[in-house]
Amino acid sequence: MTHPNPATAIAAVLVDEMIRGGVRKVVASPGSRSTALLLAFASRPEIHLAMHIDERSAAFRALGLSLAAGEPVAVLTTSGSAVANLLPAVVEAERSLVPLLSITADRPAELVRRRANQTMDHLAVLAGFVRSQVSLAAPAIDIDGNAMWRDSVAQTISAALGGEHPPGPVHINVAFEEPTLPVQDDGRTRSDPYPFETSGAEAGMPWSRPQTRLPSPAPELPDLGDRVLVAIGHGDFDPDLVCSAAVRKGVAIVATSRSGLGGSDVVRGYHHVLVDGFPPDLEPTGVVVIGDLNPSDRIFASISIGTPVVHVDRWGIFSDPFGSMTVGVKVTPDSILARLGSQREGWSQSWLDANSTIRMATSTYLASISGFSGASLASTLNSVDWETLVVASSLAARDIDAHLDRPGPVFSNRGVSGIDGFVSTAIGVGSIYPRTVAYTGDLSFIYDTNGFLGEKLPGTVFLVMDNNGGGLFDLLPQALLSPDFERLFVTPPNRQLSLLAAYHGLAFVEAETPTEVIAAIESSFLKTGPTVIRAAVDRDHDVRVRGELDRLARQTRPSI
Repeated sequence: MTHPNPATAIAAVLVDEMIRGGVRKVVASPGSRSTALLLAFASRPEIHLAMHIDERSAAFRALGLSLAAGEPVAVLTTSGSAVANLLPAVVEAERSLVPLLSITADRPAELVRRRANQTMDHLAVLAGFVRSQVSLAAPAIDIDGNAMWRDSVAQTISAALGGEHPPGPVHINVAFEEPTLPVQDDGRTRSDPYPFETSGAEAGMPWSRPQTRLPSPAPELPDLGDRVLVAIGHGDFDPDLVCSAAVRKGVAIVATSRSGLGGSDVVRGYHHVLVDGFPPDLEPTGVVVIGDLNPSDRIFASISIGTPVVHVDRWGIFSDPFGSMTVGVKVTPDSILARLGSQREGWSQSWLDANSTIRMATSTYLASISGFSGASLASTLNSVDWETLVVASSLAARDIDAHLDRPGPVFSNRGVSGIDGFVSTAIGVGSIYPRTVAYTGDLSFIYDTNGFLGEKLPGTVFLVMDNNGGGLFDLLPQALLSPDFERLFVTPPNRQLSLLAAYHGLAFVEAETPTEVIAAIESSFLKTGPTVIRAAVDRDHDVRVRGELDRLARQTRPSI
């Protein structure tokens, strides 16, 4: 097959090879230089294309799609500062091992060197945060580029999915000469047809096969004793397989909300069990950490000096903020758990009993108070039949981790914990899972309302804890020691979310009780577009509730 010009040839080849590599979802922003790629994506029925006028939000929407679908998703931009807007999502994807494909259209290299309008060094913007980068160009008429183009795309997608190295974001930059429309003459520039064949490999296969990582040999482990605590967070592993292996060994299991785990064998209320460190009869002789335990520091802060701590990750990526790691092991986590020794009788049950006792005390208290707190709002989500939960950073992530008990997938941009891109990420996740609840504070919500400017918005439900500013700072030393605390740190936006919702054409509900929150969420699942549910939270009340929850946990601990 020939094409009217080199730009349409390379665009058709790249898009076809991306499809062969598993790309089915693309979020794009309009632009002139990206015309050939945009038209190529739009022409393929295999591609689900969503347009968005804000490149930063487009990238986070693609990130959310990739998180939820577990497959490579592309974001397409034109040249210039548009590319810089991809950086926040790329940084998050790098830390969270998300196969995000940044596809950027560029002007010819000689124009970039001459500092022509709408040019910049696209590779430099994303370098250091991507697993692979390749810069391609539409060739002269007499050069057959098909094999090189296809191999570049196949290898780049392989790098995104993880083979020899961890999965993560990648970058394909393509420099286009005009015309970029599928014509020989666009009224400004003329080109001869591109004469070479552009077919791919047979049977719809990728041009080249990805490399695979060989298993690491089983390492030597320190003696972890007969009271092993397994702490499970977010990572690249099968959580159900890991949990089953841990249960068979009789170890105690604590899990963060982002692990997706819950149920009768897992301690999810560890935040309050560890309010003052490990109670004496729950002190472990060894700890196995699987995945990233963010946002809770209480596990790491509680570990005694000299207690062996083994971090396990199939890619050798270890999150160790307190420097407590004894050894890091690069294997699949379930293989390590199978090698643990016999556990003391009743060890895991002691943890489960402690969790149950403290959970009962804190839940009874939350049910007795009037007025919302972050804790009570998070607790209401235990009574909602959501399919997927997306959680913002700051207080929202901490409240969910401390008070959510039910299992299920929980997504959150906690790789680098920015509040940017939350709405767009939630919309991406909601495009895969219809019954998605996005739980957020008002700042994270307001920050990314441009996320509502895209097309094909799903019926994601946004539950907004509106405390009029950065309530997390109320719990930090700045609250007591900083002058002009409200203006410099809390930064109250003083905005009416109802008006913001109306501007974007969103359904809006003002909820005043937990029962109203639950009813509003369930009814919103029946609607076709996004819904915003506002729950007003008084910051002073919220601080008092948090203090009382810790007090109840301390009071309950002596009876454990």
